[in-house]
Amino acid sequence: MQVLQAMVQMGVLVPTGDMTAVRRTAQFFLDSFEERLAAQRKEREMATVEPGFKKQLSKEEKFEKKKQRLAAIGEDLLAIAADQPFRFPATFTFVVRAFSVLDGIGKGLDPRFDITEIAKPYAMELLRFNEAGVEVLVKDARKRWDRQSRAFYNVFRQPDRVEKLAQIIERLEQGDLKLRVRALESERSFQRVAAVQKTIGYGVAAGSLVNLATILHLNSIRMPATIGYCLCAFFGLQILLGVLKVKKLDQQERLITGTA
Repeated sequence: MQVLQAMVQMGVLVPTGDMTAVRRTAQFFLDSFEERLAAQRKEREMATVEPGFKKQLSKEEKFEKKKQRLAAIGEDLLAIAADQPFRFPATFTFVVRAFSVLDGIGKGLDPRFDITEIAKPYAMELLRFNEAGVEVLVKDARKRWDRQSRAFYNVFRQPDRVEKLAQIIERLEQGDLKLRVRALESERSFQRVAAVQKTIGYGVAAGSLVNLATILHLNSIRMPATIGYCLCAFFGLQILLGVLKVKKLDQQERLITGTA
């Protein structure tokens, strides 16, 4: 949650109505980053990887890792792509570009180069500089005091919250309150159905136009027949694009479900 708040303050993330997909994706990448740090620490202890470098994965390992990632958060990534909550301010873009250039130069010299491992000591120094000495003790004491204050406050507020919860349940039973549930599977199904229906509509239009243009051509009505054939070619192109879109949606569904 703190990561999302920091991203909102940076202007990178725009809060939307449903932040579940963003929260789950951020948690997944944070957990993956912690696992990666633990694996790198273990490799350094075993002296199998040089400091600042990471072990290269084979194509099969990369494909399996990508498959696992899509199976874990594929639905959330599609929801994020549909909602588009991320923005990239100019300052943030320049910083990311600078790191990308450094990472590209390092990987060009050695494919095992890992910029996160190189930058870790400097990041730790910055964190220690920002939170050093008395500041750490004051921050810890403030957190403890806030927890105690909330606990004391909740002792008196708990009956009111229970009553409010009972009122909400009663409104749900009476039908005065409806829960909004976002079903990502249904959204993807509706998107595919819409693409198929649009493609079928283009097919019907193309078939009708080719019949009309053929009749006009047989009756020596050249200009309208030519226009009909041109429109038929346009709708035929739309049919091809629609079929490709449906295949792309099916491929995404297979990747998410792990059947690819």
